[in-house]
Amino acid sequence: MILMVATVFLGLLFMIIIDPMKTPGATPTCFTYTHFGIYCPGCGNTRALHALVHGHIPEMFGYNLLFPFAVIILAWYFCVGISTLLFKKRVMWIPSRIPTAGAIGIGVAIVLFTVLRNIPVWPFTILAP
Repeated sequence: MILMVATVFLGLLFMIIIDPMKTPGATPTCFTYTHFGIYCPGCGNTRALHALVHGHIPEMFGYNLLFPFAVIILAWYFCVGISTLLFKKRVMWIPSRIPTAGAIGIGVAIVLFTVLRNIPVWPFTILAP
């Protein structure tokens, strides 16, 4: 758990110091975009994280609309882990399982987002990073 906390804080510190748009090679390039020329559902997440840690919220949404949802879920799980570590028992709610319909809905939303962000016509170009 301590390793997880250290990793998260070091990653955030890296994002505060390094600007992925101005430092080529500092962060990995997207395999899908590099080899196939299409945006994957994660394209733009590094730039979105950089915008988030610098407080540029509208800019964050412009890089990847799914990113804020992923951050909220990951932050919640992180807080559950930290609180469980501190209090030696679970004090925050976390679902024991995701309903099948919910998992299918999330999968459909991710696939739909991926397809729509690769259509080179307005308004779909807004979804591209």
